[in-house]
Amino acid sequence: MSLRRCVGIPSADFLATCYGARHLHSPALDPTHFADLLTPDTVDRLLADTGLRTTSVRLVRDGREIPAPAIAERGDGPTEPGYVDTDRVRAEIATGSTLILRSLHRYHPPVRRLAHHLATDLGAPVRVNAFITPPDATGVDLHYDVQDVFVLQITGTKLWHLRTPPISRPLPGQAWFDQPAARRARLVRSSTDLADILLSAGDSLYLPRGTMHAPRTQQDLSIHLTIAVSVLTRHDLLRRLLDAAADDPWYREHLTLSALEADPQAAGDLLAEVARRLAGTAGDTPVAPLLWGLRREAFRDLPAEPVPVLPSTGAREPHAYRLRPGAQYTVTHVDAGLLLQVPGKEVQLPAATASVFDTLRGHGRITTGELTEAVGVDGSRTFAGLLVELNLVRPDDPDPAT
Repeated sequence: MSLRRCVGIPSADFLATCYGARHLHSPALDPTHFADLLTPDTVDRLLADTGLRTTSVRLVRDGREIPAPAIAERGDGPTEPGYVDTDRVRAEIATGSTLILRSLHRYHPPVRRLAHHLATDLGAPVRVNAFITPPDATGVDLHYDVQDVFVLQITGTKLWHLRTPPISRPLPGQAWFDQPAARRARLVRSSTDLADILLSAGDSLYLPRGTMHAPRTQQDLSIHLTIAVSVLTRHDLLRRLLDAAADDPWYREHLTLSALEADPQAAGDLLAEVARRLAGTAGDTPVAPLLWGLRREAFRDLPAEPVPVLPSTGAREPHAYRLRPGAQYTVTHVDAGLLLQVPGKEVQLPAATASVFDTLRGHGRITTGELTEAVGVDGSRTFAGLLVELNLVRPDDPDPAT
């Protein structure tokens, strides 16, 4: 449902025809379509009442970043980040600076819920920033991102100038702002005009990674959310395979660079042997641990839904348990049954528990009756307690009939 909310066509059509391939502008049927996610009043509250540090915000103007000390109040110690000074932020916005609230999914629950659901829909981690830009201003100059991007216009209008990707599906190592100025100029020349799109409140815009864009406000203040999707690639899989290859002592032997430079044939033969051995490593490496390592690494910057810190007192036994939004886990069939892995822990489980994970994957929730049917009366409470302890599920609302 979260993906469908962010695009103007059915999710299946978007994934088949747009995702990773072409931009999509979805005009709003209702200008308040995204008002539950963020409002100008919410921005003021987050800045004034939550004790944000300067590491959680950025200010940019005409492509240049305003140094953090310019908007900082003293922190808790001389070496710790300062708090955001709202007087100084207000002054910067008044002179044309764009305010960026970074990683909004970490501390603003409506955006966190959207991020978790969208990550599930896309099978990739997401990060959400908010951009607050005054009238007739440019925050960031023409550039591309190495993530796919959804733009959700909250209020105001913003004109987006788009150009074709100068690099097809750029990787993190090809990030725009890491390129030398001369290289960036060549990349701009190699792209061509694509579209000029005016976003109004409730509109959305999808940009595949690599799409060059330069947004600018019009006559009113603009607030939009940028959802960056860190898509997983074959290159990510290759990196995990290279990590697995390090277990082979052959890869760890030293080589003499000058000798390879003097003998291109020997260098070519060595590369051919590397490729041959890597193919063998791919055939010998268990797939499930490799994929789990990739998932654990990819989603580490999208934390799961927070759990209560204080112990509960006098709580009744829940009627059901729900999968914790954003929780990362994997279940693998092994000889003795199942292996459940969560970040930092793994547990062996009986094969009979497989139906529990099928239910959680399919519905996001399991009742105590379904747990009892799977593992028996005696085992259901213990098993539920284990899943809670692993922070994989949380108790759902008690049965209202009890």
